[in-house]
Amino acid sequence: MKNMKKVKMIGSAALLAGIVSCMNVPKALAEEGATQIVVDSLGREVEIPDPCTYAIVSNAYNMEIVNAINAIDQVAGVDWYIWQDEEAWGSYFDESYLVGSDSAELDYELVVDKNPDVIVCTGNCTGNYEDVIKAMEPFGIPVVVSNAYYTAEFFDTVELLGEVFGKEEDAAELSGYFQEKLDYINTQLDGAEEKTIYFEYRTEGRTTIEGDYFYNMVEFAHADNLFGDSEGNTVELESVVEANPEYIVKVSQPDVNSSYIPPTAEDMEWIYNDLVSRAGWDEITAVKEDNILLLSHYVHGGASKLVGTMYIAKFMYPDLLPDLNPEEVFAKWLEFQHRDYIAGHTYPAYTLDE
Repeated sequence: MKNMKKVKMIGSAALLAGIVSCMNVPKALAEEGATQIVVDSLGREVEIPDPCTYAIVSNAYNMEIVNAINAIDQVAGVDWYIWQDEEAWGSYFDESYLVGSDSAELDYELVVDKNPDVIVCTGNCTGNYEDVIKAMEPFGIPVVVSNAYYTAEFFDTVELLGEVFGKEEDAAELSGYFQEKLDYINTQLDGAEEKTIYFEYRTEGRTTIEGDYFYNMVEFAHADNLFGDSEGNTVELESVVEANPEYIVKVSQPDVNSSYIPPTAEDMEWIYNDLVSRAGWDEITAVKEDNILLLSHYVHGGASKLVGTMYIAKFMYPDLLPDLNPEEVFAKWLEFQHRDYIAGHTYPAYTLDE
């Protein structure tokens, strides 16, 4: 984990006035003057109010962690992608929270009107983060870059957002739960021969390579990703036949939309049949032995895709991971999200009493 540096400073009214003249000042900074320095996902040292109680959050992966550490009531505004997903948040965010367009870019005028303590955004999913930083500088609104969509950065991100929102204990609980699961997988699979896998995200041939969003989700499951070292993340379907994977994992499909509410059984069946009926795929070992796992878009992404890791690991190594029940992990993730457990996000279907 990154070595987070936390420094508290008490600023006088005169000092605060000198920081920003005739402009908005973040609420906590103006009212109390207590600040801290955090190191964000890009290694930037950012001075922010301590804690931030009035934040703008962009990107659903960031928002899920904020929710999981019990800081959702400290959120003042969200981007369009978070706002429109009423199922995921139980209709928590009404229109008054919306501060972004349908391209996930922030509306700076709406942001400034809210005068937040901080903006939490990603390095690549909120337009250009450098543009956000530049736009907010005249108003004294700090920007923290949090790349929660990368699986390998989950624990650093949880620590970072725990510090930002003053929820260090909640963050430690969240990290501890998933670290224990990963430690178990690593211990049990140490020295085991890795099984070959073809991973596909939504569209035909869209796989994952090193540096891609889904790469570590597959890697952490101790899978031999057959296309992990490819030059691009899209491969020809004939190449999959030639590679002959032992296992296939597919996340959703462009025409199947689901969030907290899972895809229908008919949708899952359609995705499965569409996959196995591809030309030549009946010769693939994974197809012949029915070693095919379908994950909904919602379930694969939990905890920066660590929930997806649990399903993939159990799917490939059920005998070596007797004490891992990925459906229980998903149920616990829903508990962190303050949502009731709901089945049906995988095919074949996993159960809580697996």
